[in-house]
Amino acid sequence: MSRISGKRGGALQIVLIILGVIALLAVCAGIYVATHWKTWAADVAVQATQEIVRQSGLPEDQRQTILAEVRQLGDDFKSGKINTEDMARIAKTIGDSPLLPLAGVQAARAKYIEPSDMTAKEKADAILNLQRFARGVYEKKIPKDEVDDIVKPVADLGPNGRWKLKENPSRMELDQFVANAKARADSANIPKEPFDLNIAEELKKAIHNNV
Repeated sequence: MSRISGKRGGALQIVLIILGVIALLAVCAGIYVATHWKTWAADVAVQATQEIVRQSGLPEDQRQTILAEVRQLGDDFKSGKINTEDMARIAKTIGDSPLLPLAGVQAARAKYIEPSDMTAKEKADAILNLQRFARGVYEKKIPKDEVDDIVKPVADLGPNGRWKLKENPSRMELDQFVANAKARADSANIPKEPFDLNIAEELKKAIHNNV
C-alpha cells in the first residue's frame, strides 16, 4: 500500500521520517542509555531506506544517490561528525520545502501514468502536465498545499493528514488527476515544456547545506 507523507510514500518522506526517528532517539538518549544506540539507529535507517527507495519509482541513478547520502549521513551521525541539531535542521529544511509533495507527484506518475493503458500520446501529455504542475510547486508559483486537491481523484486523505494512494483508481479518476494538474499549471502560466526535478540532488543539497 503506497502512502504519501506517511509510512510508504516517496523516498524523501521516508528519509524525513528516518531523520526524525534518529533525532528522537538522540533526545531520549539522556533517559534511556543504550551503549550503541547511534549505531543501531543509523543501521536501521539505512536498511529501511534501501527497501523503500527500491519501491519509490525514482530512476536508478537517483535511488543510488539517495542511498549513498543516507549511508553517509548515518556514518557521520555514528562518528559524531554531525549531531542531533544538524539532523533537526535537515528534517526541517526538507519538511518546509516543496520536495515532499513533489515526491508524491513522482510516486503517482510512476504508479499510475507510466504503466497505464493510455496511448503513447496520452502518456506524454499526462507526464508533461504533471511536470508543469511540479515546476509550479517547485518555483512556488503554486502553493505546495494545493497538491492535496490535485491528487484527490487517486488518493484518500485521512483525518491524520496522510494520503494513501489508491491501488486501482479508475481511468476516470486518473484522467481527473491529470486534468487537475493541467488546470492548475495553466492558471499559474507554467510553460508547456518538460521539467524533471532530480529529487536525489535536491535532497543532497538539503543535507549538505545544513551540516
